Amino acid sequence: MGEEASVEYFDRYANQLCTEQIYGESWLRWVYGNPLGRITLWAFICRSLFSRWYGRRMALPKSRERIPSFIRDYDVDANEFEDPVSSYASFNDFFIRKLKPSSRPINSDENMAVFPADGRHLGFQDVSCLKSVFTKGQSFDLPRLFGSSETFRPFEKGAVVISRLCPLDYHRFHFPVA
Repeated sequence: MGEEASVEYFDRYANQLCTEQIYGESWLRWVYGNPLGRITLWAFICRSLFSRWYGRRMALPKSRERIPSFIRDYDVDANEFEDPVSSYASFNDFFIRKLKPSSRPINSDENMAVFPADGRHLGFQDVSCLKSVFTKGQSFDLPRLFGSSETFRPFEKGAVVISRLCPLDYHRFHFPVA
């Protein structure tokens, strides 16, 4: 993540290439772009202890102070929320917010599949063309991702979609196909 690097994605609704607003961008640039930051990443941040600590911190009532500025800074549409912003007891409650059913209508066409989550999606028609996938700071070869070569075998010529959720995305998932 170099100093000039940005994350670009294609917004299919706006039909244009956009630059993603990254939550905690300056901190992430330090962690991934500075040798001391990389040491910090692998020695502390990639550990479950850090994740649990941060999760507990965002569950505290004081964390709800972050919600209004987050909504403003990341242009999150509060009209989609099922509950009013004032109802969230913590940032975690906001993070896993429910949306109004009309906010994410699911196509009823049986021959159509929809994404199971908000996010940035990367698709491959033939998963066997991939050597590995990168997720949560780790690279996985596909048998390892599936747990074993035997588990992976039925899918080795199948398609795959990788969905990367950002903090501003709706963090619930659905099963849009049987």
